[in-house]
Amino acid sequence: MYVVNTIELTKVYSNSVKALKNVNIKISKGDIHCILGRNGAGKTTLLRILGTQLMPTSGEAYVFGFNVVNEADKIRKHIAVVPQEGKPYNFITPWNEVYLTALLWGMDRSTAKSEAKRVLEIMGLWEHRNKLNIHLSGGLKQRLLVARALVTGADLLMLDEPTIGIDPVGRRTLIEDIKKLKKEGKTIILTTHYMDEAEKLADKITIIDNGRVIGEGTAEELIRNAHIKTAIYIWNGKNLEKLFSNWEYYREGDKYLIYAEDEEDILEILRVAVKNRLYVNIKPPSLEDAFIKLVGGE
Repeated sequence: MYVVNTIELTKVYSNSVKALKNVNIKISKGDIHCILGRNGAGKTTLLRILGTQLMPTSGEAYVFGFNVVNEADKIRKHIAVVPQEGKPYNFITPWNEVYLTALLWGMDRSTAKSEAKRVLEIMGLWEHRNKLNIHLSGGLKQRLLVARALVTGADLLMLDEPTIGIDPVGRRTLIEDIKKLKKEGKTIILTTHYMDEAEKLADKITIIDNGRVIGEGTAEELIRNAHIKTAIYIWNGKNLEKLFSNWEYYREGDKYLIYAEDEEDILEILRVAVKNRLYVNIKPPSLEDAFIKLVGGE
């Protein structure tokens, strides 16, 4: 049984905007599953339906085998959502926020205390536990929101762009924290605009554009299936047009850009460059390249 299974899932809003169109997604237990898409692609709508906050127009969606329409109460016992617009309470501490959340989920005081401590340590917040939330950095606030979700004991965590607006150091720390959650056996759905996050974290990636699934697989599979060529930049030499006349090239300032067809092509271009003591920089295809190609960008 899949943790999440959607079948022809469709959502049409009252203004006739079709946010999701026949979406089919399967998510396995213990996976980190990234949902990628441009703004307005339908990512948040999908999470809201899976989180039982929004009713689908048609199709089906199951979480832990329960239908989101008529078995929402059963689903809510197993999930925790960190919404994109979520914020901690300003004038309490991380300790109080997480401890009170544990109590609200029915834990006795002793269990709530031990779970709050455990979760704050996992998320690197223990040393900040007695500060007012209003004084925490953006990155620490995001980690606190994840801690609040984690203390519930939920088996499925839905994180909607949790690293948006965080500085690079804080973002890297939160990425490492999410990896820890996977080791805890949690299943995680993560929406993000950062391709490097998806490459580092995701067991599987789904790309949504204009409400439709347009790509699915591992990062490597998406890159391979997009058939993107390797970019090779060459500079600091004379007669480059003659040396590389066998390839189509582009001028970018003082550099020449050649797209290699395959590994043999790469090796031959490098052989010519090394022989003529040229500077070379190779840019292999990335998930970002695959994403842009799939959504029809330049």
